[in-house]
Amino acid sequence: MLNRFLENIISPPEEFTPIPFWFLNDEPDEEKIRRQLTDYVDKGVKGIVLHPRIGIPKEISYLSENYFKAVKYVVRMAGQLGMKIVLYDEGMYPSGSAHSLVVKENADYASKGIALSDSAEGGQVITQFGDGKYLIYGFTNGTIRGIHYGEDDGEEGAPMSADILNPDAVDAFIQITHERYYQELKEYFGSTIIAFFTDEPCPLGRNTDGFREWVPGMEQEIPAKGGRLEELEALFENRENQTTEIYHKFIKKYLRETYYARLSGWCEEHGIALMGHPEKSDDVEEEFYFHIPGQDLIMRRVAPESGGIREYDSVQAKLPADIARYLGRRRNANECFGVCNRRDIPWYFKGYDMKWYINWLGIRGVNLFVPHAFYYSVAGARKEERPPDVGPNNIWWPYYRLFANYMKRISYLMTDSISCARVAVLCDNNHVPAERVAELYERQIAFHYLPVSMLKDCIIREGQLCISSCRFDVVIDLDGYHAQKPYEKYLSGVHVTDTVESGHYRTVVTEHDCPNLRAVHMEKEGISWYLFSNEGEETIETTLYMEELRDGQRPFLISLWDICVENDTNCEKSGTKQNLLLKDNSCIRLQLEHCEMKLLLLLKEEEVGIVEKHWPDLGFMKNGKAEFLGDWTDKFSEDDSRTFENCCSNTGVNSESVRNTVTYRCIYSLSEGRNLTGTEYFKVRGEEMVECICNDNFVDVSFYGPHTFRIGKFLKEGENEICLRITGNAANLYSTEKVSFGLEQ
Repeated sequence: MLNRFLENIISPPEEFTPIPFWFLNDEPDEEKIRRQLTDYVDKGVKGIVLHPRIGIPKEISYLSENYFKAVKYVVRMAGQLGMKIVLYDEGMYPSGSAHSLVVKENADYASKGIALSDSAEGGQVITQFGDGKYLIYGFTNGTIRGIHYGEDDGEEGAPMSADILNPDAVDAFIQITHERYYQELKEYFGSTIIAFFTDEPCPLGRNTDGFREWVPGMEQEIPAKGGRLEELEALFENRENQTTEIYHKFIKKYLRETYYARLSGWCEEHGIALMGHPEKSDDVEEEFYFHIPGQDLIMRRVAPESGGIREYDSVQAKLPADIARYLGRRRNANECFGVCNRRDIPWYFKGYDMKWYINWLGIRGVNLFVPHAFYYSVAGARKEERPPDVGPNNIWWPYYRLFANYMKRISYLMTDSISCARVAVLCDNNHVPAERVAELYERQIAFHYLPVSMLKDCIIREGQLCISSCRFDVVIDLDGYHAQKPYEKYLSGVHVTDTVESGHYRTVVTEHDCPNLRAVHMEKEGISWYLFSNEGEETIETTLYMEELRDGQRPFLISLWDICVENDTNCEKSGTKQNLLLKDNSCIRLQLEHCEMKLLLLLKEEEVGIVEKHWPDLGFMKNGKAEFLGDWTDKFSEDDSRTFENCCSNTGVNSESVRNTVTYRCIYSLSEGRNLTGTEYFKVRGEEMVECICNDNFVDVSFYGPHTFRIGKFLKEGENEICLRITGNAANLYSTEKVSFGLEQ
């Protein structure tokens, strides 16, 4: 078991590949498509979401013969390359209208809703309010973003959205889109084609301020549930009352039954999964219909500067991951990195950002990453459409396999694993606590959101609330669900509390407060392991007090980025104090740099040999000390007379545009007879991506500082030539804003 586990950490299976959005946004060219897909495979990417995007020539209309000629080629080529395809169900988004084809089939299928009006004209009168205004049901004139120029928000050609609360309109959408894809590509369904992606369906359409959703007949159903139609005016005044609460529940129910259930059933019947995400981060029951529950991380909404773990959207990764666990779904997904630019500068997205978000998602249980996005073309205005490209058109693409493998490792760990969390936090549809549970994260108390609608699926055993593989000792109920008749019977005999004071359920106990430390304890394939992540800007150094650490056990920390193992108190790694310091055989010293994630294994003595087999240089790590040569930032000088390539010939390192790179050079003289240990390393301070060459040998690449390069095994007696190439942010190439880069002065 341990052997296979470690092999899969070192070389993660292709099953766990990231599956990025691939924007098909230009004239399809078969040679270019073949070249790009082949390049993706070379970089460790074995799947794509085939997403028609704005920029496709108008001559290639959505779902036309010309359109499917390109789609068929993409799918056929993907199959030959061993890639997986997720089909996207719209042209472009939100889903549900088939690029206006649903409305063209029947004009009555266009989006409808209710609005306030001063007159009874322009639609069906639902009710009249005491102030003389009317509640009118009629067309919203909602649109979606289309795939051709002139079809974007506010433009004349924007496609009409469809009323996806109307069963007939949804049936038409499935017939026009899903059935057509199946007829054209049925031989690939269930093999190359694994899913359909539906994207934040919205019944009203875009640009429909002043409208609210409605289903005919609710004017009778709401009063039957105790509501009063006259109280619906609060919907347009950002107020809530008993009637609006009833209203929202009806709308969500109809959307699930009319839209999600139909799509889910169709996908299941055709041997593929329903994938994608609902409209809101705290949508709960919509996730039940996804075979791969998911969400959408966008616009830096969960970053520390935007509110972090106290922000509304901070529930959006953990929630679908937890729901997937209860439902027995192996995978859950997140459409990540979309428009996560710094300082509102298009394309200003750093390698550090990408790694930070991967950590943020992974520690919360996400195990299928859907990067947003890889662009087929960045020609003209295409590069300005929801940037950045986080793949082939960015500066790190030559080294993307590092990111791909990192996502695969995390996905492998979080798939088919059993959570050891003992705390459940009750939630309901669109009532998922964020700020009120922040303390759980900050005190390293692993927890899972538990929707109250799933309490009926729970079993109580020996005082624990059990669902799927989860066993909860305490249930945190911040909204009083346990006192409500529908739920109280399911919680009888379980410890329920209305506070987050659950200190003795901490995953690990730290010697001092570490609010930026995230920790989870899991089991996989019979192996117990911990995962730690630093979500702050400062290094975390603390002692962990671990009850699970028994006599005769040996702790091993594995960096998931570079797969470096640490296991002894007498060595140093990269010049920092060794991460593990054993005290009284029950304490572990943990050091996590910013944006760092590490896996902890507690192994028996007889298992240590298995680790050493996979890391043959472990003997050096146990007995030697790395030699820090110092901070060399001031040793390097800019070398305008030489390009990176002729400074470091025959390295095979790809070059970026000269206007966004700078080359530095220094000579390090090593006196004759000096004993080389092979552990020597140096650091430099600078922005942004730094590649290092020592004596014509590629050393490493670093995406954020301080940049550390281990050059010991490349050094020789006498003069050693060391070159650095620093590549600036992609914003310098694709936007009018310029971001500084290079070594610190």
